[in-house]
Amino acid sequence: MTSGRIVIALGLVMGAVLIQTTVFQHVKPFGYAPALGLLATIATSRYLNPEPALFVGFSGGFLQDLLGGSPLGLWACTFTVIVFITLKIRDREVAGPIAVLTGVFGLTFIGQSTYAVLGTLFGQGIIGRPGLVWDLIVPSIYNVVLAYPVFWLTRAGVRPKERTWVT
Repeated sequence: MTSGRIVIALGLVMGAVLIQTTVFQHVKPFGYAPALGLLATIATSRYLNPEPALFVGFSGGFLQDLLGGSPLGLWACTFTVIVFITLKIRDREVAGPIAVLTGVFGLTFIGQSTYAVLGTLFGQGIIGRPGLVWDLIVPSIYNVVLAYPVFWLTRAGVRPKERTWVT
């Protein structure tokens, strides 16, 4: 694995986190924002080796903690858990767009749920909030809608190039 691919993956995740913490703080369709940083982390984890993927996920989550105003480490732990799950299931995935979109929905839902549980354990009281179910489901649906462009960009930048007899 080249360090260039790791830097590109890190840039994609950090760019997604920056967009999420700036643009989507003010523009929230239907009152909810997509979990764009989480989606970029899922997308890059599909193409990286385990150690760089965990590094990219933790770094993206840590940046989201710094920019998002949540207690330090909650999003970093959440992103790391999602990278770990993605690494465990990526070789078992069934090919096809329906399977990938179902995986994106499930992983985003698990990530949002993990953040809610960790936030509650660390005194944020997220689980007791009214409308928690919508806080978990709507960003997952947004991520399904945004999955194609994010996965296409990630595939173009991070996926290893196939070698042919010419190259």
